[in-house]
Amino acid sequence: MGARPKVVIDTNVLISAFGWRGKPWEILDLVRRGAIINHSSAALIDELQRVVTYPKLKFTEEVQADIIEFVLTNSRMVTASILPDIPIADRDDLHVIACAVSAKASFIISGDPHLLELGCYNGISIHTPSGFLQR
Repeated sequence: MGARPKVVIDTNVLISAFGWRGKPWEILDLVRRGAIINHSSAALIDELQRVVTYPKLKFTEEVQADIIEFVLTNSRMVTASILPDIPIADRDDLHVIACAVSAKASFIISGDPHLLELGCYNGISIHTPSGFLQR
């Protein structure tokens, strides 16, 4: 078996997986089975803890805890390097890129249009869940 790909799964993919299953859930299944290695950082965990509580998502406290526990249990934590200085509409997306750079990840898996329009950063490919599964 070859090296397992190192990835950073963006918050929106985690939310979609727990809220609506589909392709994002398939990504999490790859993590559960050890086929890919997810990485996270303090900034990404902070964002996730904030987002899971959004009233529009209607996640119960149990589901909120399940999402956080999944990431903490199934991710390698990294200390994200300095935020890259690239023009991007949502500055929070820089934390995803910084985590991926620090982890020496090969892929970012995201549904965020600002990240997806980059396509690639420093050799890190940026894909939707479907695009990652089809690669």
